Amino acid sequence: MMRIEIGRRNYLLYLVLPHPLKVALLSPASRGKLDRINRGFNEGLYSGEGARAYDRIHRYAGEEQHEYPARALVGEVWAPEGYGHALELGAGSGYFTGLIARRASSVLAVEPVPDMQRVLRERCRAEGLANVRVVAATAFELDGAVAPGSVDSALVIQSLHHFHRRPEVFAALGRAVRPGGRLFMVEPHHNLRRVARLARKYLAEYRAAEFWTREQNWATHDFLTRREVRALCRHGGFDEVRISGFWIPYSRRLIPDARRRFQWERVIGRLPGLRHWAAVLAVEARRTGR
Repeated sequence: MMRIEIGRRNYLLYLVLPHPLKVALLSPASRGKLDRINRGFNEGLYSGEGARAYDRIHRYAGEEQHEYPARALVGEVWAPEGYGHALELGAGSGYFTGLIARRASSVLAVEPVPDMQRVLRERCRAEGLANVRVVAATAFELDGAVAPGSVDSALVIQSLHHFHRRPEVFAALGRAVRPGGRLFMVEPHHNLRRVARLARKYLAEYRAAEFWTREQNWATHDFLTRREVRALCRHGGFDEVRISGFWIPYSRRLIPDARRRFQWERVIGRLPGLRHWAAVLAVEARRTGR
């Protein structure tokens, strides 16, 4: 059986394959390395100055990248009745935490990196958000940090693509969210556009031995397919899954105004044919009673 060996073999496959297939092809030794690699990568990148510059690194509130379409969805569209008791997984600097908190009775903001936790707490104090509790935990420690069935709304905004044990994450989310509760997620889309971009980068840069032999360059950064989204939701006990696509090719040129483009893409981003090319997926699902 073909195997992917971290730091040794098949880096191109590691880049371009959908996440579930990639994980299935990892050798047992490589699977064991990923927790250490991902933890070290995130703590190294988002500690110190990386934590303070998090919003700038992700181009929030500047060049309209990571915040679109999440800002409009989180702050205006999702959960018109409010989020209730909310859980935010991978809260980062708190850029979206404030939007959630203003429409929630309480927020558990889960963030594992200590320096990011400090940035998040400072932001909440500066914005007067008394209903936010920062939880120092990883996605795999939710059971010890969140009471079962205590969450009305779980939000995962631009963070799941850093996790490699995704079924475990969704199983934990399913235990945390009450029956009838909601899941809201925004994640980048793994499609043919993404594969072509990665293949070009591989030919231009990533195939050099000095690049792919460095373990930190194997840290998980896997976008999601629509099929994987549905499978993960089923695994966590979420149904009524609704997936919308945003960042349709050339939409920014055709409709420069972000608010008008958002309304347009909310419609065409669900159409067969066009939806595959969307660069971003927005997901809504409901926790079943099973």
